[in-house]
This record gives sequence, C-alpha cells and structure tokens, in this order.
Amino acid sequence: MRSFLRTSTLFLFAVCALTATTQPAHAGPLAPCIRATLSAHGKILVVNDLTFNDPDESHARRPTISTFRVMSRSVDANGSFRMNGPNAYWDTNSLWSLVLVENDQDPICPYMLVTDDGAYLILISGGAQFETALSIYRRRDYPDRPHVVPGPDHGVLVKRIPLSALWPPEKVPTGITDHTQPWYAGGKFSFSADDRTLMHTTRWGATFHISLETGEVIRLPVSAN
Repeated sequence: MRSFLRTSTLFLFAVCALTATTQPAHAGPLAPCIRATLSAHGKILVVNDLTFNDPDESHARRPTISTFRVMSRSVDANGSFRMNGPNAYWDTNSLWSLVLVENDQDPICPYMLVTDDGAYLILISGGAQFETALSIYRRRDYPDRPHVVPGPDHGVLVKRIPLSALWPPEKVPTGITDHTQPWYAGGKFSFSADDRTLMHTTRWGATFHISLETGEVIRLPVSAN
C-alpha cells in the first residue's frame, strides 16, 4: 500500500509539473532600438551609432556603446554645383556628439528628441526606467555658451528627470511586467517656439513645462474650461 501511495504521489507531482510547464507563456514585444531621428522641422538629424559586444552580425549580440551624433543639413557654398533633388543631405562633421556605455544611467537605445537648432538632445527612457524618465543634454560649445575645455564636444548633462516629477506618487509603478506600458505611452511631447522648453502632457491630461536650460519642471494649472 505504501508503495502504491508513493508511486501515485510521484505521478501526481509529475503531472502537475508538466501542466505548469505547458501553460501558455505571455511575453511582450521587444522594445525598438531607435537609430535616428529628425527635429520637428527637419533641420537637425541625430544618428545613434551602436557598438556591439560581438562584431559578427550573425551571432546573438547586444549593444554596449551608443554614440549619438547631432548633424545639420549640408549647405554647399557652391550652390550652382549642388545636387538638386528631393533628398536631404547632412554634413559629415557632427555639430556635437554624446557617448553612452551600457553601465550608464541612461539607456543605450532610447527614444530621442532634438531641438531645431541642435542645441539640446533629450533621451527618453523606457518603461522600466522609473528613476530617470528623461535626460537633458546640451551642446557644450553652443554659440551663446563659453567653451569649457578643448577637444571634441561630447555634450553636457543638464539634468535627469525622474518619473516622480511628472506623475503623482500613486501612479508610479512599483513593479513591471512584459506588458507594462512605457511611461510615455498615451502622452505627448512638443517644444516651445524658442526651443528652450520641452512640453509634456501625460496620459491623464496633466501638462508640464520642462526648462531645457535648467531642467526645472513646472506643472501647469488645470484649465477651468
């Protein structure tokens, strides 16, 4: 009898284990890796040049370094010799660049926003990045700023904005799953006319003005209408 009970118990354990492993698994789609973006009026192009841990494209690999290059449209001094066609062309030399590695606080493959004058680059973190919702970088050698140090202009961090500065505490997730929406989903971004303020409206309709020069976040009062 004991032998029968032991055998039956083991059989039940095996059935339960098999049932557990054959339940359908739900996994969300992989987040896109954005490689380039245009400014609102197409004056500036930002390209994200990725460096991978394995140069062989046929292998499974991951990006380890992002080099963001901020470029302006190509202007040919010899206009009469310029190519005349529907495409836009960009200067080889970057206005400035930004280099991030995989251990940095900012993500390797973020969404990007750039001002039309190329002065500010905003990196939008993904859904799991609640400590830093977005990061503001500015061009180091912008004409109205003094040159800080010689050498390539790799930008200056203005400020990292946490999600808690944009969402009420009760809305900030304490955990995530594959199906958790990115924090910016359902919201909207835009720039002010002078490209010095980033405006964000959340999915619940709250509107914030974020100073690109200082990183200050101001919530606009709700309209009475």
